[in-house]
Amino acid sequence: MRHSHLLLRVRVRRPSPRLSWANPADAKYFSSSPFLFRRFQEDDFVLLREKKNAAHEGYLTKLKASKVFHSHRGVLPHSDIIGKSPRQIVRSSKGCEFRVHEPTLDEYTRLTPRIVTPIYPSDANIIVSLFDIHVDTPTTVSSNTPPLEILEAGTGHGALTLHLARAIHAANPPLPPPPSYTNGLAGLEDAAYLGEAISDLQESNLALWKPNRRAIIHTLDISGKHSRHARRTVQGFRRGMYAGDVDFHVGDVSAWIASQMEARKTEDAFLSHVLLDLPNANQHLANIAPALHTDGILSVFNPSITQIASCVETIREHRLPYLLDQVIELGAGCIRQWDVRVVKPRATLKKVEVPRIQLEDEDVAGEMPASRTEQDPTEALNGQAARDDELAGAMTKHEEDQWAMICRPKAGELVVGGGFLGLWRRMEPFVNAPADAS
Repeated sequence: MRHSHLLLRVRVRRPSPRLSWANPADAKYFSSSPFLFRRFQEDDFVLLREKKNAAHEGYLTKLKASKVFHSHRGVLPHSDIIGKSPRQIVRSSKGCEFRVHEPTLDEYTRLTPRIVTPIYPSDANIIVSLFDIHVDTPTTVSSNTPPLEILEAGTGHGALTLHLARAIHAANPPLPPPPSYTNGLAGLEDAAYLGEAISDLQESNLALWKPNRRAIIHTLDISGKHSRHARRTVQGFRRGMYAGDVDFHVGDVSAWIASQMEARKTEDAFLSHVLLDLPNANQHLANIAPALHTDGILSVFNPSITQIASCVETIREHRLPYLLDQVIELGAGCIRQWDVRVVKPRATLKKVEVPRIQLEDEDVAGEMPASRTEQDPTEALNGQAARDDELAGAMTKHEEDQWAMICRPKAGELVVGGGFLGLWRRMEPFVNAPADAS
């Protein structure tokens, strides 16, 4: 009994991290997991970083078996990279060692070729977080609720498009896999199966999949060239894993909203949030309001604070149903709030007696030296009184129409770069109060 206090030690086998699933379709992976344990293939984007220089930003290149990578460190055939796993070493013709990496979204958007200035990742992350997007995984149960639809006007490089697509990606079912019989037809330019082109089959599968989406990014640009470039940018990231979440459009934002209203045959709002990255954003605010859900966020991103001020003025003048939430300055990885609003100054027409202050050159008797009193005092006083009367009359006449724009930074440190972001909430349309019957 002297050892009765001893505990029996039982060895419990912990479950293996590699679970075996009865049905492989029931297994759920993080979206990035397949890219952490795979080998690079042709058409993948790879980041080459010098092994001896950890701070090196790296070279982003798209793998083609027939091409080579050129740099001052030597020549490196792409075929030497294809088949490698992330973080493995490859060696150039000059003996320089590179470590191969799967580029992150930050690295991809910064290093891909561009034809327009992108919204940099630090700013894009803040913009997406301010939308406060929350999505759930899709279920097999049919839902009658409308999908989450976000409009981005001003596609540009496609950097913000990718960040928005990543935020809503989990709400959509997986993309349909390519037909299995395409594996043996990789070398054919326009392979066909049973008389139907494989590319057409893939397009038809995608068309059947799209109506099941629960979240959609509509991105629109006035330039077809920019839209095509952004589409390639989105399709190039991790073999197009977010491409199905985005619909690309070309044209004017106001015209696009009108065409969508007509195609949907309804006047109900269908957009959850809207982001305008346009130089003339204030010209589209009235047309966007009917399509934006109540309490939806309207975000305007511009390089100048005066462009945000123009939106504030337009909303006030036309009594648009938007409520200003905040104005912030982006840049250098931090944000600073701005106070941007239209105010009516207090009338200051009442004359206030100001105590007379003796001037340095004025003698004790209150007389000025001869050099300061050459003008007739009566004439000077009459002229000043006339100007005061004219100014007071003008202020009285336009007192009801006088408004002032306040644009000033709130407390915070000065930052460089980035831009200005204005956020409004969609309100219910203004309704005139009924007249008092009494």
